[in-house]
Amino acid sequence: MATVASMIVSMLERADVDRTFSVSGESYLGLLDELEQRGSIDVVTCRHEGGAAMMAVADAKLTGRIGVCLVSRGPGASNAAIGIHAALHDNIPLLVLVGQVPRAHLRRDAFQEVDYAKFFNGTAKWTAEVIDPSRTADIVSRAIHVAQSGNPGPVVVALPEDVLNEDAGSQIPRTYRPALMAPDERGVDRTVELIRSAARPVMIVGEGVAAPDARDALLKTAESWSVPVMCSFRRHDLFPNAHPLFVGELGFFNSDKQMDLLRTSDLVLAVGTRLEDLTTHGYTFPASPQPSQALVHVYADPTAIGLNYVPDVALACHAKPFLLALAGRAVGARRSRSDWAENLKLCFEEVSTWTPARAPDGVVFGNVVAALSEHIQPSAVVSMDAGISAGLMYRYYKWTPPQILLTPIAGTMGWGIPGAVAAALRHPDRQVIAMVGDGGMLMNGMELAVAAERDLPIVIILANNASYAAIRVNLDRAFPRQRLATDLWNPDFRMIGRAFGCRTLAIDTEDQVVPILEEAFAGSRLTLVEVRTSLESVLPSAAASSAAQG
Repeated sequence: MATVASMIVSMLERADVDRTFSVSGESYLGLLDELEQRGSIDVVTCRHEGGAAMMAVADAKLTGRIGVCLVSRGPGASNAAIGIHAALHDNIPLLVLVGQVPRAHLRRDAFQEVDYAKFFNGTAKWTAEVIDPSRTADIVSRAIHVAQSGNPGPVVVALPEDVLNEDAGSQIPRTYRPALMAPDERGVDRTVELIRSAARPVMIVGEGVAAPDARDALLKTAESWSVPVMCSFRRHDLFPNAHPLFVGELGFFNSDKQMDLLRTSDLVLAVGTRLEDLTTHGYTFPASPQPSQALVHVYADPTAIGLNYVPDVALACHAKPFLLALAGRAVGARRSRSDWAENLKLCFEEVSTWTPARAPDGVVFGNVVAALSEHIQPSAVVSMDAGISAGLMYRYYKWTPPQILLTPIAGTMGWGIPGAVAAALRHPDRQVIAMVGDGGMLMNGMELAVAAERDLPIVIILANNASYAAIRVNLDRAFPRQRLATDLWNPDFRMIGRAFGCRTLAIDTEDQVVPILEEAFAGSRLTLVEVRTSLESVLPSAAASSAAQG
């Protein structure tokens, strides 16, 4: 006999789950007991369900396997919703196991009861509840399958507290393994014809190319066919940014000149990307529904192909086998497109080259980004929170695989610290850096407790401009000099860092940037660097005022 709790843990083990992230609750004590008895899965005790869910998502991004989060009913599940939302938009397989009220109390408005199917409708891919213990294997097996298949994403399984110690049977099913979807040969043939005839092709790549071997296949294919590469929104780390064929990221920082040039392309190869709104500039490049150039769309989920675009070639397959098939057909087929690639590269460099600057109200954070380039190691993992500090890293830092840009596509605030903790736990041999603003730090900064408990040598770069600066920038653009609901009163972050056991350093002036960063990256211990950053330097009204005075 296996109890429901025992069955669940056994199935997690078979799915290669070796770590879960949790905030404990009385509604799933039986599962906690089973995990402790087994000792086969590392249970990371977090301080907030939002942080726990973000860590699970970050861990899944790093491993390519399903991430697991354990939370209690009601308030716990509500707090975890932010991570579920991030997993949905990042296409990350996530299993959230949620405690639930006893079965006899279901749908009676019991204490902390939530109807999870209704609550997570539109956010989770699938939601289930284990009412009948004999269906535990069926439900958990399906949950693992749904989370990893098609467009990967989050699933939620509710566990009434009185079901966990009941008999679930003895048959533990084999674990679902995602099938590798190969490309259709006729589609590859047609793609080869289009590339051979194209004078101005461009490849747009996304999350489907995130695995290291897929990145290698991408590099090989781009070089074999001499096709310029652009990364989809916030996927800068998929292709070496210094490579002559890397021509930028599609997102917030493209210039009109860049977009005008891209619209003269005659072939778009969209590989491993859904071509969502931010990457396509509101579905204007490529133009929806019928692009002006030939479009090849390659994505593992057939429901994402044809949703917003009518492609000339549609291939419902994984990116790696398609790229390898394409590279294998390039022998003797390469044509020179150096002028096209060079022009695209020049446009990209015009918007991605940092010019040192100074401001009267603090350190210009772009100068910090420039100095960080000397310290970020080739295998580093950089966890990026939302905000101005992240925006400057996206725009000006030159990423090179195997570096990992660990960030939520959904712009989830409060990600920086949880993401870094997950990365340091998963890759203790790699440098881990957290980039976070003062707003994000106070959302999930409490997860520093996990970093301190586990002795994780994370370097945290905290940009403090006493503002929700990214919102302030947009507010200032629409209503110059307005600041309602964006000014922040901040605590002493240096004291907070010391309270968590961090080595705490400070950059208050421009001349401290280089020496303090050198000190921060010397040694290997949990370190917090607070940077008193300029707000005026990023506000549109300030820039317009400077230009007028000049």
